[in-house]
Order: sequence, then structure tokens, then C-alpha cells
Amino acid sequence: MDIIAHTASVHPSKEALRELRDNPDYTKLELDFHFTKDFELIWNHGFNVNGNLIMASHYRDLKGVLTLEDVLAILEGAKDFLIEIKSYPKEIQRKSSLLLKRLAVLTYYPKRIELESFHENFIGFLLKLQENGEISFLDLGLIINLFKTFKYRYYFPNQYQNIKFIALSNELFEWPLVGKDYQIYRKQLPEVRQYAWSWAAVYHETEARILNYLDKGVDEIATSNPMLVKKLIKSF
Repeated sequence: MDIIAHTASVHPSKEALRELRDNPDYTKLELDFHFTKDFELIWNHGFNVNGNLIMASHYRDLKGVLTLEDVLAILEGAKDFLIEIKSYPKEIQRKSSLLLKRLAVLTYYPKRIELESFHENFIGFLLKLQENGEISFLDLGLIINLFKTFKYRYYFPNQYQNIKFIALSNELFEWPLVGKDYQIYRKQLPEVRQYAWSWAAVYHETEARILNYLDKGVDEIATSNPMLVKKLIKSF
């Protein structure tokens, strides 16, 4: 089972990235990216850098940020890499050549590359590119939380059936209202991997919560406490 670095609270710096890379308890790193106005990919959890909305800014106007190329150079192929796309300009879907140019650098990464997003339209667009023979090196996935699950729980759209994984928030494993939705997705998508994650700003990663993930049979866990997860996996 992969232990994924959940980096929502990590400040995007070279030093922080090296620490994540060199942490032996993580087997995969999940990093959040935004597209700038000129289609550069920037590592940042929040939507703003120094008060500037990333999606409305040109890369040259954002100071001290790390691009996708910068991140790959620091990772040096040390670990599997999960990219979350947090925001993107809508016109990128009309300029697929620019998108493919930005993603081409990933073809040289020696480990598994995955890409996920809350934005189903964006993932659907990437799936269409794959159908056309592009970006076959990417495993694509959807992030589903408490709010998104009410959209998918009874019917999962056909255009997303070829995703490789879904990342399910902790509510879908434990809340009485939706605490069995993880089973619904296993019936709808029997070949799709399930990753569990919790909202770090709202929920604590308790031992009970991690054990519940393991008991429910998830494939991978995203965490900011890899030592705890590793210990519980060994004892489970």
C-alpha cells in the first residue's frame, strides 16, 4: 500500500520538497498545482501568491514560485508523483497543444505519474486526449468529497469510466449519511483504485480514522503523518 504525502499544509519551497522527497515513510508525493494565465504550472495549495490570483496572473509576475519543471528537477525521480490540478483557465481546453506541451516534460519522469482533480470537466478532457493517443503515461483520477458524492453516488457518468483511481474524503467512509459511499463506487468502478484522505484543516488524522481506512480496504492513504500510517499498516 502506498503512503501518499498529503501536502496541503506544506509551504511550497525547495527545502520542503527535498524533505518530502527524502522522507523514507512516503512512497508517493501529492502536490497541488495551478495553471497561470500563460499556462505555466505552479506548485501551490492556495489560489493566490502574494495576493495575486494565480489563474489570472502571468508566471513572470509571480515571485519565488516553483514550476512543474522545478519540482521534477528536485524530485529526481525518487518517488511516484501525484499531481492535483486545483485551478485552470477554461480556454486551455481549446488550446490542447499548449496543454500537451506543458505535460510533455512528465514523459521523462521514471516513476509512476498520476493526475487528479475535483474538476470532472478537466479530467474528462484529459480522458478524451488519451482516447486520441495522447498522454498515455498519465493515470487519471477524480477527487470526491462530501459535496461531490451527491453528484456521483447514484450514477457515475460514462465519460469518466476510464479513470484509474478515485480519491475519497474521510466522510465517505464514516459519516452516517454517506459512510457507505466507498462501497457504491466499488460497485460502479470495480477496477478503479481507491485512495483515502481527510481534510487536514477540519479533521485530525487519528489512529481510529486510519484504522477505519484499513478496515474498509482502501488501496492507498494520503496523510501528513506517515509514521503513524506505516505503523498501523504493519500492525493491521
